[in-house]
Amino acid sequence: MQNNFPKSLFWHTRRTVERLGLSGVAGLCLLAFCAMFYAANEVPLRNEVQALQHEAVVLQARSRPTPEQVRQQPNRQLEAFYESFPAVKAAPDSLRLLNQTALEQGVTLEQGEYHLVRNGSDKLVRYEILLPVKADYLHLRKFISRLLADMPHATLDSVDFQRQKISDTMLDAQVKLTLFLVER
Repeated sequence: MQNNFPKSLFWHTRRTVERLGLSGVAGLCLLAFCAMFYAANEVPLRNEVQALQHEAVVLQARSRPTPEQVRQQPNRQLEAFYESFPAVKAAPDSLRLLNQTALEQGVTLEQGEYHLVRNGSDKLVRYEILLPVKADYLHLRKFISRLLADMPHATLDSVDFQRQKISDTMLDAQVKLTLFLVER
């Protein structure tokens, strides 16, 4: 009986293929391919998603601050805020960067006014700078943009500019900046 099994299996398979025709066989092959694709891709992905969801829950539970951390957090944030500013001792470095930026952008700086302003017990110190500048509009704009990008502790308070004649390309400008520094 075992000898006849392969022959009968072959005969039944051939008969089924003849009944189904070419389109039926193609449909069965496509169905088999879909089942294998689902088993090979969808099931492992579903398991991976479940594992990642579990990991996210664990990490979220671990990242919740303790009540002690919640009480200390505003103080730490304030300390980090003050640490982001340069020290008053670093003011010459900031002024050197200001002059270097002016040279790189083709802006002529004339003699400026510099005032260090302290407000009692405040940790932040303001270094107010008024710069007379000679440049065309494009270079002046590039200078200010570059300066503010390179010195995040600086603010642009005002820019006043004028031309002697409407046809002049060079501007006489007054740029008022404030550098915020911290007492350390």
